[in-house]
Amino acid sequence: MLDIVTVIANPLLWKSRVATARRAIGSWLEEPEVRVTLVECAYGDRPYELEDFAGYPRITYVPVRAKTLVWNKENLMNIGFARSPEDARYFGSFDADIVFRRPGWAREVINALHLYPVIQPWEICYDLGPNDELIGVHKSFASLLHAGQPVAPNGPKMWKSDGGPYEYPHSGYAWAYTREVLDKLGGLFEVGGMGSGDHHMALALAGFGDKSVHGKANGNYLNAVQRWEARAREHVKGKVGALPFAVEHLFHGSKVRRNYVGRWDMFVQHQFDPVNDLIRNSWGVLEFSGDKPELERAFDRYLRSRNEDANCV
Repeated sequence: MLDIVTVIANPLLWKSRVATARRAIGSWLEEPEVRVTLVECAYGDRPYELEDFAGYPRITYVPVRAKTLVWNKENLMNIGFARSPEDARYFGSFDADIVFRRPGWAREVINALHLYPVIQPWEICYDLGPNDELIGVHKSFASLLHAGQPVAPNGPKMWKSDGGPYEYPHSGYAWAYTREVLDKLGGLFEVGGMGSGDHHMALALAGFGDKSVHGKANGNYLNAVQRWEARAREHVKGKVGALPFAVEHLFHGSKVRRNYVGRWDMFVQHQFDPVNDLIRNSWGVLEFSGDKPELERAFDRYLRSRNEDANCV
């Protein structure tokens, strides 16, 4: 079986997040080899939005709670790995907004994990707009790595999107791991606090972890990435697989509003330090420690600016 761990944290109650999660999870379960562990983080005393999945065949539903707005996707994924069925051996860590375009992918992911301890199980992603129209196409990090293409930034005009010659290696959407290697890695890199976990891990798996971190980031942040990279170097040894599947990324708000690059600015300005600025609550969920209220307010503003229910590109 392929045990897919996926998560939903919806502090600002975007309707699109819930809708895309339902659509994505339903599509995965069309594969008979798939089981899903769904971790839902609710905030304060709010009701859960997906608890009706509890009791579904082949779904393990894990409810947790938090009170602050740390980006906690990888942290929740790690909780999901720990709460998955005991006999789970092959894990997927999938964003709850992707669907595969043709059947049979789950069996191929399992087969690939017999050869590689880590894989990115897609090659091409079709980014969909609010009416399911095509608004972009992405190439996966692992497929470009296998093709011998550059995957680490080297200068201001590296990628085609910036006027450079190379395809951007997309590090997100879906990965898969053997349980053995996840144990040796200590789980996913979870202390980024701002949503760059996939980026850090992909470059670290390829030996370029330092290039995933802003040059002015807090030293403890860089150290955390380097520690994860050291474990990857020892236990993965660069054996990262890729599969030639196409996926669709379901629409949930404008890409422009994501401001993936600009959000680094607030973490550099406030010198976000994962050692001192994060704590783990009794549910196992990472939260802001409360020592930097200005950073928390800035991150709150950033999350609200995403406006994921807006029906525009």
